[in-house]
Amino acid sequence: MTFKAENSAREASKAGSIGMMSIDRDQSLVERAQQGDTEAFGELIEQHRDKARGLAERLTRDPHMADDVVQDALIRAFMHMGTLVDTSRFLPWLYRIVRNQANLRLRRGGPHRNERPFVSITSQGTNGSQVDWDDLDSILHHLARTATNAAMREQDPAEHLLRKEIYETIHTLLHCLSCKERDIFEAYFFRQLSPDEIAEMYRMTTGSIYTYIHRSRQKLRKEHIRVSLGLLPKKKGGDGLSKPNILELRSWQAEPLVMSTFVNSIGQMLASVGDRWDAAELMGLSTFAFRMKISDKTTFTDGIYVFDWRAMLQELMREIGYEVSILCGQLANSPTPLLGAVERFPVVLPIEEAVLPFIRRHIDAEKPVLYFDTLVTRPFVHEWSVIYGYDDLERVVHLTDPMRPEGKTLSYDDVINNPIRFLASFSSKLEQKAVETSRLTRETVAREQAQRTIQFAIDYAKYGCEYQPRTSYLSYTSGMAGYDRWIGHLRSPHIAPNRYGMGQLSAVCAEAKRYAGYYLRDVPLEGEAKRLAMLASEAYEQAANAMTELSLLVPFIRTSEILSPDIREVCALQLEKAKAFESAALDYLEKIIAEKAWEEGSIQ
Repeated sequence: MTFKAENSAREASKAGSIGMMSIDRDQSLVERAQQGDTEAFGELIEQHRDKARGLAERLTRDPHMADDVVQDALIRAFMHMGTLVDTSRFLPWLYRIVRNQANLRLRRGGPHRNERPFVSITSQGTNGSQVDWDDLDSILHHLARTATNAAMREQDPAEHLLRKEIYETIHTLLHCLSCKERDIFEAYFFRQLSPDEIAEMYRMTTGSIYTYIHRSRQKLRKEHIRVSLGLLPKKKGGDGLSKPNILELRSWQAEPLVMSTFVNSIGQMLASVGDRWDAAELMGLSTFAFRMKISDKTTFTDGIYVFDWRAMLQELMREIGYEVSILCGQLANSPTPLLGAVERFPVVLPIEEAVLPFIRRHIDAEKPVLYFDTLVTRPFVHEWSVIYGYDDLERVVHLTDPMRPEGKTLSYDDVINNPIRFLASFSSKLEQKAVETSRLTRETVAREQAQRTIQFAIDYAKYGCEYQPRTSYLSYTSGMAGYDRWIGHLRSPHIAPNRYGMGQLSAVCAEAKRYAGYYLRDVPLEGEAKRLAMLASEAYEQAANAMTELSLLVPFIRTSEILSPDIREVCALQLEKAKAFESAALDYLEKIIAEKAWEEGSIQ
């Protein structure tokens, strides 16, 4: 064999090896995605989105339709990932979905079924000389008139009558575009100039023109929803725009912040209205200090977030004396992360009127807004944050982020298009009429709160979480049984533990158990009850130490590193140690309840 032939064979072998590595990586990501790992699905899409879009554009010969085809294809791929039998053939499977979506749109009439060039519409039996094609009013008037006539000639009169209605409403929609967006929109859709020609006119790049066109289409789509629902159109210019309103967000405790961002955000909101609570007390009363939920699939992080958001928030705020207003939903036609937590939420539309008035109303009343942020800074994927300001001129909200002490901003569009909609704020302080009527003391209220919390800790450990997803393929194990599930994931030869999930789970659980110890240390008990509570506190802190060792072995960072068998076994041993200490803590708590330590005189 010649040197050239040997070199070619070597290169072919190298390319084949790289290809096999790529297939193996895809297969691993697909298997994780089928188990509900949204991060794995995201990695798959990052790798193959460009290829899918290239195929869609070749099939449709229209860049904008290609974007819509790919978006539809990705939604269907996410929803039907479980139907992919051969996990090594993800890319051909995705291509087939793209082809199906492209063919579906083309069967509906191709790129010009709903956006047919206006010149072609009017070229059949019309006198183009009567129309000023540089004047939008003349064009729309002409098109509305000819659409009615076309309805009498075509086989599908309903569609042409619908087209007439669309022409007549374009004027009510175009006001949502800026002057430049409107000019580019008219040049592309009415004058039929190509993006290259428009770019040359405005001395811009072709890519920028595509961006303007895409943005205009999105704005018109949203404006059409407003008109359809009979909502008032947005006002442009200075009228109707509020001045920026940014509240002072006071810190509520020393660093570091509580990793359970649900509790941390509530603590910050309370501090900002002048009601400062101790972190251990909030962790205890919220019951986050006593919770642990593990996915039955592998060590995903989603168990941290799967609980009844509305009920827990309402119960906690009622416990500490507040009413709460909640706005929640899941976006229509959008893949929803954490489905197990939000599947009961209503399906909502991505329109400003459904979200921004809520934010403005509470910020204007000097009350921050709890917000579930799916654009949080890495290594987090999604977390709770606090919106503490808005700016109608810049069209942004100001909010917290666990990785940015200085806070950040999100555009109104980011908030509106969040696939999970959950916002909440305090509406008013509850009247303490019941307390005044029964002449209960502050100590009595604290005693009853502590009793409920300790009883919850016992019940949760024994029986697990009452909240269960309706979606059949999502299942979790909670309470003390969660330890066994977690250990089983680490020791099973058939499960690949999720490295990222391990990092966040261990860090959050370590913190929760430490706060359980802090909370029990300060419960207002005396005598034997106090002694038992201190013993339980010490046992929880020992469990927290074991969990902390685990989190040091598997730190909370973004990495593709795979846990070795040796590390997995060491982690399992740390979990067994933490489980033993928490079991001891629960024995002490049960003795407090069993020995009637809550009777009059036992607690001050």
